[in-house]
Amino acid sequence: MRLFTKILIFFVALIVILSIITTYAGITSIEQIAVNELEKGLTSDINLFNFAIDRELDGIETRLSLLSTNDKFKESFRRRNKSMIRQLFQDSFKGKNIDVIHVSDNKGRFALTVSNGAHDPLVVVPSPHELQKNTLRGFTFVKAGTADRVALFVSVPLREASGSSGSITGLIVLECGSAFVNTVKDLLARKRDEPVFISIFYKERRVFSTIFKVAGSQTQDLRQDVTDTIYGKGEQYIGKARIGNTGYFTIYKPYRYGNEITRWAYGIAVSENIFVPSKKKLLYTFIAISGLSTLAVIFVAFLITAGIKPSLNRIADVCKDIEKGDTKSRIDITGLSIKEFKLIASSMNKMAESIAAREKTIGENIESMRTINSALEEKSKTIKYERKRLLTILETMDDGIMTLDNKGVVTYFNRAAETITGIDRHQTIGRHYKTVFEGIHIEPDQQAARLEFLFKGPASPLYLNVHVSPYILESEETGHVVLFQDISKEKKIEEFKADFISSITHDIKSYLVPVTGFLNRILREKYGHLEGPLREKIAGVQENTSRIYHLVENYLNISKIESGRLELARKAVDMTEVLKDTAQLYGPRIALATMDGLPPVFADRAYVERVVVNLVVNAMKFSGEDSPVLIGARRDGDFIITSVSDKGIGIPADETLYIFDKYRRGSFGKKEGGSGLGLFIVRSIVEAHGGKIWVESTPGKGSVFRFTLPLFKQGA
Repeated sequence: MRLFTKILIFFVALIVILSIITTYAGITSIEQIAVNELEKGLTSDINLFNFAIDRELDGIETRLSLLSTNDKFKESFRRRNKSMIRQLFQDSFKGKNIDVIHVSDNKGRFALTVSNGAHDPLVVVPSPHELQKNTLRGFTFVKAGTADRVALFVSVPLREASGSSGSITGLIVLECGSAFVNTVKDLLARKRDEPVFISIFYKERRVFSTIFKVAGSQTQDLRQDVTDTIYGKGEQYIGKARIGNTGYFTIYKPYRYGNEITRWAYGIAVSENIFVPSKKKLLYTFIAISGLSTLAVIFVAFLITAGIKPSLNRIADVCKDIEKGDTKSRIDITGLSIKEFKLIASSMNKMAESIAAREKTIGENIESMRTINSALEEKSKTIKYERKRLLTILETMDDGIMTLDNKGVVTYFNRAAETITGIDRHQTIGRHYKTVFEGIHIEPDQQAARLEFLFKGPASPLYLNVHVSPYILESEETGHVVLFQDISKEKKIEEFKADFISSITHDIKSYLVPVTGFLNRILREKYGHLEGPLREKIAGVQENTSRIYHLVENYLNISKIESGRLELARKAVDMTEVLKDTAQLYGPRIALATMDGLPPVFADRAYVERVVVNLVVNAMKFSGEDSPVLIGARRDGDFIITSVSDKGIGIPADETLYIFDKYRRGSFGKKEGGSGLGLFIVRSIVEAHGGKIWVESTPGKGSVFRFTLPLFKQGA
């Protein structure tokens, strides 16, 4: 079969298939659109029906409420005068839509039913206790003879001055010819220009419907899936259903009283035959369009395929030459009559030129790769040598080194680490660092840190100085390097030094106490009157003795801090009282900030007072004699923040980093006396309480020292 014939058959078959698919899809889509529009219309109809029911019930409720407040009716009900009540009912509801009125008391001793018919029907109304507070409304049954008929009802509670009560109920019996049913049916039919059938259901049973005249009274009840939706889920249901021998589009909705779903429901149905004429019209239209499209494609395909074969033959010949390796072969574009084939031929010519150029480039790249491989071999040898040298350095170091990956797994453990800890490194590598150092915790994103801790290894306990630093490799692999040193000997020396200093300072302190007391008695002239020069000299001696005592006290505190023997007698402490005592001690230069209702902190009062006094003395020392010092406190979450601010010389920014270190006074304090221990002791005491301390300072404008202490909690 020739190529022209194949292409022509292909196009015709394709158009026929596409026409069939398009026809089917178009009819289905339009039908679905129509169904969707019908569903929207049914939802609007059911809402309109619901509105009509509510409006009718509202009207009944209004009339019954007005009647229940009528003085004649109240008097007749109090006397249980049936004839008078009947007359009032007939006068009040003459010409109204209400078919039945029923009144009764709550004790079952009195009941009266009035209807438009010859005989009063049996009315099923709510029990009296249900009507003690609220009006009830909805659907119910009215028994007329042997038949149960559906009715709309509203029951309004009645109350007497004696305290007894009852109810008055109005009902509209639903019949195919009743005014209410005709009004709703005509309203829906005018909206849709087609018959619309309404139905009322009790549970799954259809108890009233305008479709009975068309399909007969023995129509199907609601299916299980419909009742599960409207009664179980409380949602409306839209779908197809067969009523009698005809298919209908239906919508069902539960009747709600307030937020409560009752066992009553109502629905609307429209015959599905409304779609049959439109379906036929659409089918004929699409068939006509498909036929015309097929003829047009056959004609266009014939015109297109007329010049295809010669052009394809030329292109195929050049492709065979290129396949054999002749990249110099080209297609003569001037001999092609179809524009698209000219573009294809031009692209193939460029492709052949590109292949020839790439063959040359590939040859050059191969030579370059050989050169690069040679250089890589040299670099690999260098890297191996550097790695070997690095491992040699790490293995000969006296400090222990351990490397961790980003999950905390040990990846390297040098010989010194094995010697210090006494743990076999071959058993350590590949395990979590907690198996080596239980006493430290390293976060995945932790920055550089230094710490000391007691290591309890296989041998005797050791004091280790540990440095933790993060690392990142070129492959973006992250982890930490842990370097540790055995400082057990240094620790023992520090403990000995601390004990020695503690002993010496304690002895000096014991000698200074009587001296200070004796000087105080002299200044109080216990031993006779003092002249001016002599008093000044003795006062100077007393001041120097106080400084020595303060210095000894600082050294004693340093000894306790460094030996870890700083014992705190913590209890509830009122910071407001501490600050007021400090202000009173140092006179008018101390100003108190406003502090109202601060809760107590959990602290050792003696040490807290020492912290406040040290900060206040520093503030007074480094500010003018007339410059005020402001102290105050405020609550911040579970902490109290205490602040001491001055307007003194301030602290340079580069010195605030080490101002709390031992023996560091900074350039601002070199002109003043002092040991450089005060702020170190302050920080140590605050941190021992679980708080923190910091400083904010501007040179020439003053400084603010702030520290935190935890709140006192009951049971702490």
